[in-house]
Amino acid sequence: MSIRGVLNGILLLTLTLTALLIPVTPVQSAASPQQVLLLYDSLAKGTTKEGNVTELQRLLAAYSMKVTLRSLDQYEQGMLNHYSKVIMVRNAADILITNKFYVEDWEHYQGQYLHIGYSPPASLKKKLQLTTDVMYDANPDLQIGQFSGISLQVQDMLYIAGSQGTQPLGKLIFQEDSLQAPYAVSKEDAAYVPYFEQGNVSALAMGYVLKDWLHINATPKVYLAIKEIYPFSDLGLLTETAERLYQVGIPFLASVRPVFSNTDYPAMQRYLVAIKRVQSNNGSILVNAPIAMHSTSTSNMDHSLQVKMNAFINLLVHNKIGPLGIGAQMHWAYDKEYSEAGMGFFDSVILYPDENVDYMEQSDTSKSFPSSLYSVPIDFLQDLQTSNNVMPELPMDTVITVDMPKDKEELEGMLKMLEQYWVSFADYKQERHEVVTDVNTITSSEGVISINGQPLSLNYTPETVNSDYRYIEEQKKSFTTLFNIQNQFFIVAIMISLLLFGGLMIIGYRLYRKKYLKRDN
Repeated sequence: MSIRGVLNGILLLTLTLTALLIPVTPVQSAASPQQVLLLYDSLAKGTTKEGNVTELQRLLAAYSMKVTLRSLDQYEQGMLNHYSKVIMVRNAADILITNKFYVEDWEHYQGQYLHIGYSPPASLKKKLQLTTDVMYDANPDLQIGQFSGISLQVQDMLYIAGSQGTQPLGKLIFQEDSLQAPYAVSKEDAAYVPYFEQGNVSALAMGYVLKDWLHINATPKVYLAIKEIYPFSDLGLLTETAERLYQVGIPFLASVRPVFSNTDYPAMQRYLVAIKRVQSNNGSILVNAPIAMHSTSTSNMDHSLQVKMNAFINLLVHNKIGPLGIGAQMHWAYDKEYSEAGMGFFDSVILYPDENVDYMEQSDTSKSFPSSLYSVPIDFLQDLQTSNNVMPELPMDTVITVDMPKDKEELEGMLKMLEQYWVSFADYKQERHEVVTDVNTITSSEGVISINGQPLSLNYTPETVNSDYRYIEEQKKSFTTLFNIQNQFFIVAIMISLLLFGGLMIIGYRLYRKKYLKRDN
């Protein structure tokens, strides 16, 4: 072998060994969601704090957090070791922590910690140099973020009387007592919020606290969504609503109820045409979670939700409609069946407040979504009015919800209210969204909706729906030919019989007449 051949062999061996030694970089996957352990002492049933734990779950979902919810009584040994972020809600001043596993684990916990309400732990009080007090029949003004002068009415309000070396978050101004106190305080990886309730602007303040504590830097956006759209809604009014919003330059979302049967009926075809017209007027389509009705018996549970949702999304795609997300009540994210079979097609969601909680298979850990909007009704804006009528920036991505107008008067009122608030609404399809079924992939980015990689035209061509529809399937007929022949035979026989009977009548009449004339002669 020549020297040149030997050198080539050595070079090839060197390259092969180098390739084997270089680590293979895996395909970059979507970032895993941050996880939070949410603990509470009680749900404060029958008090003003009832519902604040649920509200906190929705706020955390708006920041795409994966949340594990446990009461202190259910805490298991070692749980704190698995979480770098822990939130404790203490709604009762007289409840002592008796779970020895939590007490032991807390002594060694080194992660981020947010305490809400009564009885902050001694280590937190020491770190924040914290003292608290209670104001009875308080009526303070809240100032936080870009908002100020928001009035609160609280019967017994725990507030921060003093803290040292901390960053204040927001401010409470007690006018009658000439007192000011921070709404919340933080230092490094620890934060404390004394007061938080559901149903008032403290939820907005908590949103700012969570944004700071979670180190969220993204610029939040505000969207508009129309809810309660059904096949039997006034579809003409729905189209007019979409056109009017388009004319005034407001992009919006339409949350449409799915239909799982009789999808070939003219009523369903008119529904699809109306949805397509909404889409053509700069409306982004969401699939609203269906009303879940199931048996309480585990043996009779209906597990067909995934198949039905898959079929409905494909039906929309077949009709050139590109849904971009799902709207559902918050407890759907904490149900194993609903979160996977119903919401598993989507990476974007709106979580509405719970109305009728009906779990199929409850889970203590939520499903998280890369895009999750915190929803508030349009009436919520009334408490946030500012002097120049321009709505300041909210802390998290938020959707303002309105119900589908029932008549033109309600439509005019809704448009007037939206004009009054001067909110700059964002276009949902400008962001990244993805919906995947067994045969279709719908995506959006920078205002373009694509289906299986092909851009979807949002232009609308007027369509008419044929109402001449046979709603009951024609039954298969037996002996049809035989009965037709039999009917024709009887018709002929009856006609011949009538002719014979008529002829006999004429003959009989003539014979009787001749006989009668002979008698007269």
